[in-house]
Amino acid sequence: MIFLDNASTTKPSKDCINISGFYQTERFFNPSAPYHPSVVAAEDLSHFRDTIIKKLKGNGKIVFTSSGTESDNFALFCSKKRNGSRIIVSQSEHPAVATCANELKNRGFDVVFCPVDASGRVIEEEFLQLLSKDVSLVSIMHVNNETGAQNDVKRLCALTKNFDSNILFHSDGVQALGKVPVALDDLGVDFYSMSAHKIHGLRGVGALFIKNGLHLRTFLYGGGQEFNVRSSTENLAGIAAFSCAVDYAINHQKENYEKVKDLNGYLRTALSEQGDAYKIISDPGGSPYILNFAMRYVRGEVMVHSLEKYEIFVGTGSACSSKKTDRTVAKFANLSPEYEKGVLRVSFDENTSKDDVDYFINKLNLEYLAIEKYMRG
Repeated sequence: MIFLDNASTTKPSKDCINISGFYQTERFFNPSAPYHPSVVAAEDLSHFRDTIIKKLKGNGKIVFTSSGTESDNFALFCSKKRNGSRIIVSQSEHPAVATCANELKNRGFDVVFCPVDASGRVIEEEFLQLLSKDVSLVSIMHVNNETGAQNDVKRLCALTKNFDSNILFHSDGVQALGKVPVALDDLGVDFYSMSAHKIHGLRGVGALFIKNGLHLRTFLYGGGQEFNVRSSTENLAGIAAFSCAVDYAINHQKENYEKVKDLNGYLRTALSEQGDAYKIISDPGGSPYILNFAMRYVRGEVMVHSLEKYEIFVGTGSACSSKKTDRTVAKFANLSPEYEKGVLRVSFDENTSKDDVDYFINKLNLEYLAIEKYMRG
């Protein structure tokens, strides 16, 4: 099997599975209970929280959630905003942010979507035009989940704070964590969303960084866990695996980045050699973990299923919106009609090999020629 849809999820590492198993079977105690084994579990929980915040160099706290989506919802709905104030998000946000923004618009907020370039990166000049005295919140993703476009979050946050230091700045860092440098203090963000299963942790665990001095309204009411803003018994097994995944990803970030960068460049060259059959959408300056391109006259969904028989698995874009008809990438990439339905997303991890890419290219070209010939009669 060749799995090239790592932006949708990653295979849990053996270390993450092992530590999760220990907390499921041996140290399974509720961290909120009063007896000694639970006290030890609570101490472990604090240790995992501290490990993540130290690895990310953040001056604030980590609140554990069930997913990156929940973290985004938490930041957008529970941050303190003036009624009717302006909220700025980018046109290429993940559905977890875009859908929240539309709901906030329904609730009376002045939500504006900042234009992006053809790769999905925020256009700085357009962003500056949207800043006003009425803005209360900005949400700009760090790395685009569709194309890998990397926003200069540090600069956009600085521009925002220079305009008005009271404006809150949130970034969805789900596709950035462990893959590109993330130093939260350096970025300057107030809130930063993360997910475990994108870096070989387990599904069902996420986190939201909250900068010191800031407060969010309670998201889940109950026993007062997670600083009394997100009640429910902590998923200690998943959190342990998340901490393990963050530790490994940060420690091996540079070497993995270089490996994946070489694979990305190799695939780019191979696609370019096929003339106008493929149109590359991802910018070379983005995260190398994602390469998005469009096929001429061939639907992305058709190719996904055609490659399945070779046990090659790729995506057509965000797994969270795969059942929706809105084609975000085709819109901001300004694809011509012959390409607009042919978007494919290839996403690597550190375990992807050159042989995997060669096999993918071979079968992609083979299937493309057969499907394109059929489609054009």
